[in-house]
Amino acid sequence: MEKKNIRSFLKILLIVFLIVIVLFLINTFRKFFIIKELQNNFAKFSSSQNYHIKSVAREKDGVIVTINYYTKGSKKVSILERDKNGEINKISMYDNGERTDTFWDNAEAKKAKLNSEPIMMISLYNGLENDNDWFTFIASIYSNIKKTTYNGKEGYVIKNFMSSMSLSSAEKNEILIEKATGLLLKNDTGYSISEREYEFDNVSDTIFEEPDIGLYKLVDNN
Repeated sequence: MEKKNIRSFLKILLIVFLIVIVLFLINTFRKFFIIKELQNNFAKFSSSQNYHIKSVAREKDGVIVTINYYTKGSKKVSILERDKNGEINKISMYDNGERTDTFWDNAEAKKAKLNSEPIMMISLYNGLENDNDWFTFIASIYSNIKKTTYNGKEGYVIKNFMSSMSLSSAEKNEILIEKATGLLLKNDTGYSISEREYEFDNVSDTIFEEPDIGLYKLVDNN
């Protein structure tokens, strides 16, 4: 009788274990298929050569960093504004495809450097990039995915997804991805929360016109 009870207990334990495994696999594949759908939707935009990204990052210490990045063909412009307690420092970089000119604006001075270092580029990425589907599946195991609505857009809050583009040193790994486009809308690293807006195929050529160099003091390249 006692052996029969042990066998029954082990049988129940095995059934419970199998149910847990099945539920685990169902949930993992659910997350994997969501990630793959977002990756495929994002692929439609990833090779764009005409877009504008506005990124606003709010850091723990109260600093707000706003970046407007424009690209059209070989031309690029990156405008960064750092707001600390109302004091704004601005850096504008213009790349015409042959050289980059940089302009600094703050309360003390206006400076410019011609033929400076290459422009700081903001590439299109969504934090879900991986080398292959196997790595994506493994990353799906550890991730947490929840549906949400953000600024009227359907999306997913994804936590702890291991991506080749992730910042491994970040305190927190939480991203918000728009469902229809696969584009990154929000990123929380624990140190800062950044939000992104996008505009495609509508960058005006006037954006690439540099400021009046006569208003700036030239900085030596040496």
